[in-house]
Amino acid sequence: MKKRLIAAAAAICLLATACANQTEGTQPAAEADKGGLEEITFVLDWTPNTNHTGIYVALEKGYFTDEGLKVTVVQPPEDGAEVLTAAGKAQFGMSFQDSLAPAFSGDNILPITAVAGVIQHNTSGIISRKGEGMDTPRGMEGKKYATWNMPVEKAMVQNVVEGDGGDFSRIELIPSTVTDEVSALRSKSVDAIWIFYGWAGVKTELEELETDYFAFSDLNPVFDYYTPVIIGNNEFLESRPDTAKHS
Repeated sequence: MKKRLIAAAAAICLLATACANQTEGTQPAAEADKGGLEEITFVLDWTPNTNHTGIYVALEKGYFTDEGLKVTVVQPPEDGAEVLTAAGKAQFGMSFQDSLAPAFSGDNILPITAVAGVIQHNTSGIISRKGEGMDTPRGMEGKKYATWNMPVEKAMVQNVVEGDGGDFSRIELIPSTVTDEVSALRSKSVDAIWIFYGWAGVKTELEELETDYFAFSDLNPVFDYYTPVIIGNNEFLESRPDTAKHS
């Protein structure tokens, strides 16, 4: 865990260094505030959590200020950090390597680029109540899985379930409304949830909920990718070549 948090902090600090003393490209350059700091907006992907540790450490320790930046961290809109960043309302944001594919396909490609990996490995997987047979993917058969209904998400779940000899079609897919994994599992409104263990998994430990868990990266090396990742607005990055280079 400590190594992951250090990696997150390092990625954010590197980002801050690359941004220092530049001008904004997606909108008229923001004037420096009274302290001579340039304003930068960073949009999260979700509620603040351990994946964002580096951002908040940098804010608390004054690392951004040291680099001449006044960074404002905002919550994502309903359609996500990608859309806000693409629109130039934020210069940088938090996203995920696996879910970025739709942003780069179709007729409406979003003008964003992944510029840094926050965590060097995929720390996500499926969590469930302990002892109900879902310690392996095949055990999800006949159980309720909270899905975001994303093609890449369902394809990954199908891959590991079938790789374990299971039948993906036998999983009950229900729309995910989960905001508190512990409550959702305890109430049995859902049986299995895709989580980042460093956040939701640790939370179950702190709240003394016994669980089973399997990680995607342990089952298929293809799924051991960078996630989350920091994304930047393309016009902003192109007007700041040093940002793209150092990120």
